[in-house]
Amino acid sequence: MYYKVAIEQAKKSQYKKRVGAIVVYKGNIVGKGYNKVHSTGVPRLDGKHAELEALGNTTAKYRKGSTVYVCRLTRSGHIAMSKPCPACTVVMKKIGVKYVWYSSSDDTWEKLCFHI
Repeated sequence: MYYKVAIEQAKKSQYKKRVGAIVVYKGNIVGKGYNKVHSTGVPRLDGKHAELEALGNTTAKYRKGSTVYVCRLTRSGHIAMSKPCPACTVVMKKIGVKYVWYSSSDDTWEKLCFHI
């Protein structure tokens, strides 16, 4: 179920590599997001990763101990590798995310575990 919601979020993105993410806390979806463009005027800062967008749409009490699901879709709609980048990984560890499930290149899902 959670994977399908992450996929639906990815479909909303307008990037070539469409990424969607959701935050799950105690079995409930508490945050959703997808990679977006924000107009900052600084080229490297104009994008926002889906994981951080989803976490930003939650309150702090739902972040610690949560599970994040991340999915990337190609232009043709195939599921692809969406392992979080090093910067997003650091942020998720710092705020207390417990697990991250991400899509793999062969329509499977892989899991990261953070010891909190």
